[in-house]
Amino acid sequence: MNRFLAFSFYDWLIETGDLGTGLGGLWSPLHICLMVLLFSWIVVCFFIFRKYKNFALKATYVCCWIMLISRIFRMILLIVTGKTSFIGAMPWHLCHIMAIVFPLFYFTKTKKFFLPIVCVTLFGGILTFVFGDYYCYGVLSFLQIESLLLHFLMPTVVMGVIASGYFEIKLEDFWQIPLFLLMLAGYAEIGNNLVEGANFLFLRENGLPFNLFPGAHFFFTYLVLLAILTVIFTIPAIVSIVIKREKIKKYRAIVRQSVAKKEDNVLK
Repeated sequence: MNRFLAFSFYDWLIETGDLGTGLGGLWSPLHICLMVLLFSWIVVCFFIFRKYKNFALKATYVCCWIMLISRIFRMILLIVTGKTSFIGAMPWHLCHIMAIVFPLFYFTKTKKFFLPIVCVTLFGGILTFVFGDYYCYGVLSFLQIESLLLHFLMPTVVMGVIASGYFEIKLEDFWQIPLFLLMLAGYAEIGNNLVEGANFLFLRENGLPFNLFPGAHFFFTYLVLLAILTVIFTIPAIVSIVIKREKIKKYRAIVRQSVAKKEDNVLK
């Protein structure tokens, strides 16, 4: 209780750093519980959304509005209170960008170039839960809770569009992912040059709690992680393609058998 009495409501509302003694950092009970909760939620959403497709689309619609409104409110709050400048409050970080771009794509029913949006939104939300800095804070402020909610909703809306069949992952579109990431990197680097001390998209300093290649640039670690995530994202698409091809083969075999029987009957 003393933790909550040590600061004002205003501090809690606008703080983006630590408000007290840390809660244990990575692999603390809070960290493990939130990760288990997130992955359990993703699995539950997938099966529910796959069974109730109309509900999935409506739930995705609502979640998109929550993401958009919460991010706009966050930006306004930071600017009005003077916590950061107008430029600094703009969507430069990956998840902040996706919180706006994904809803706009969904609201306008734009499916062209939607694959990289879906991919980055999914793994952006998950990676923040896995490697986020929330777990070292003593008390979660309003902005940190808003951020957690956002990263919770990001995988949810992805499950909504995939499990419902609204969007189909196609292997021939995977070239869009590296192109989109390069576009994001270029955009974020503009923000890094405009905002003093910024590390948007973690391009200036390593955003991960580890470096796979000590002594080498942390970008090499990013590339390995990107390759792993791409493989993970590709597997469901490959499995889906294989299943569809098998169904097509069976259907054609049935059609051929049916035609052969009809021809036999005609000859008789």
